[in-house]
Amino acid sequence: MKAANKLDIVKVDATSGENLDEFIKLTEEYFRENWPENLRGHRDWRAHYRKWLTTRWKEGGRRLWIIKSGGKPAGLVNFYSSGPQGERVGHISEFYVKADFRRRGIGRDMFMLVRAELEKDGCRIIKSEVQPDEPGRMAFWEELGFAVVKVQMALNLAAEEEE
Repeated sequence: MKAANKLDIVKVDATSGENLDEFIKLTEEYFRENWPENLRGHRDWRAHYRKWLTTRWKEGGRRLWIIKSGGKPAGLVNFYSSGPQGERVGHISEFYVKADFRRRGIGRDMFMLVRAELEKDGCRIIKSEVQPDEPGRMAFWEELGFAVVKVQMALNLAAEEEE
């Protein structure tokens, strides 16, 4: 699959802080659009998320990219690889295309950039977590060749407290 869009990767460094504020702002937009409840409960969500990203960054192998199209932020990707050589797995933690840039193949092209990077790392499998109540996202990943391999279950303790 060949990239059809001219995309620029802006690399983020969570240690030096290079481009980190822009990445966090885009991530907040992504969360606000999809999971606004995840922004609640934190006095300063951006500070909380910065700390989380910095901790994950120090574990090694994580990449944070802002994707630009025509010089404008079009999306972001947060991904990493793990495991021993020959068994490495790529993990896509966050993958977001801004609404104004959707339905143009930008998401597919972003994924191809991520895939190439993870292949260089020796990854044999790439995982992306998608909620089953997100049929549009499920279809996107399935079109790229992903298949459902397991279902996660969760217990919402906060919901129990509200009862």
